[in-house]
Amino acid sequence: MKKILFYGLCLLAFLPVLPVRANDGVYYTKGNQLVPLTETDISVRKEVLTISIMDNGFARVDVYYEFWNPGKEVKRVLMGFEADPSYNDDYKFYPSGVHPHIKDFTVEMNGRKLSYGNAPCVAPGKQAGVHGLERIDTTKRYYVFDNNMLYEEGFNAEEGDNYKAGIAFAYVYYFNADFQPGLNKVHHTYTYRMSLTVGVPYIVDYKLSPAARWANGRIDDFTLVIRADNTAKNFFIPEEVFPGAEFCVSEGMGKIRRHKLYSEPAYEFTLRNGAVTLHLQNFTPKKELSISGAGLDCCFNVDTEGGAPLYLAGAYDRSRVVIMFSEEWMKGMKVVPADKAFQKRVLRNLPYAHRGHVFKDARLRQFFESLWWYMPDPAYKDSTDDFTPIDYEYIKAGK
Repeated sequence: MKKILFYGLCLLAFLPVLPVRANDGVYYTKGNQLVPLTETDISVRKEVLTISIMDNGFARVDVYYEFWNPGKEVKRVLMGFEADPSYNDDYKFYPSGVHPHIKDFTVEMNGRKLSYGNAPCVAPGKQAGVHGLERIDTTKRYYVFDNNMLYEEGFNAEEGDNYKAGIAFAYVYYFNADFQPGLNKVHHTYTYRMSLTVGVPYIVDYKLSPAARWANGRIDDFTLVIRADNTAKNFFIPEEVFPGAEFCVSEGMGKIRRHKLYSEPAYEFTLRNGAVTLHLQNFTPKKELSISGAGLDCCFNVDTEGGAPLYLAGAYDRSRVVIMFSEEWMKGMKVVPADKAFQKRVLRNLPYAHRGHVFKDARLRQFFESLWWYMPDPAYKDSTDDFTPIDYEYIKAGK
């Protein structure tokens, strides 16, 4: 499947003295972790990771940590939040070091807001022979080619091996963290534009494994909260990330089931104006977190009993079109019921079903009740106050 956009987020951290050293414990990842790679004293006692999936294409990440410094002295750690350039996007270079798709970056430590700087840097671990946080010389002029590498103006990246000669780079937000003796609280937030593909409305990647690189090698008390505030979202998490875990709907309306994503075991969630929560003790991550919105590859309810036909079901997301009623897409499938007039009724009623409308019409009620994500809500009034442009597209298509 062709990727349209990719917004990888990564975090690096290293112990103090110099920002560039060969063996200073630089850390690189996709997600958000305030984790020094070589830390041997400070441990993670608690982490509460809250990810809010919004309708505007952005996700808000809110992380609360409790660290323990067993020493008697303040220990300073220079940390940096590193964000990969967006893939297949505008191919521009931003010499300020501020990522074009990250907003509202904040970090607080022990109740005090920390200042931070920005710099475009060579991405550690990606550039051959580079193991530290090396600043890019912004007095030169650059362009970004389609391999997401940085080249000086006048250099032809298309000639021979020149394609491989670019600089792998990242935009870095760096700050000093002073760990007081005993308990330390760190609160970190940002919003970023989510990844997406042709058939998936949003993807949120977050790297969990660096938590094991603190002194205790784990998170003593870990909580994951995924929110869908003032919206409804249907998404998956691969089961291998949290094998045997017990999620619960902690707010609003929602359902959880064990299902499959691309033929692999996964947890499936559907939420409306609510949240799902997972709480683990002594958590040592083995796999990285990926939240994938239900899309074209997850659009069918399959009833195999007695050789029953496929039912056109489908994920619905009010921020992006993920269902198509086209002859090519339905080739080889039997749609029940198959008449186009009913399909149009389904289309124009999808935005209302997504908000919990209770259908009195028997045919519509039967169809929508066959969709796992559908959750009827007798309290819902047929208001269009929160309708998005996508909702109105479906209504128009159903006329």
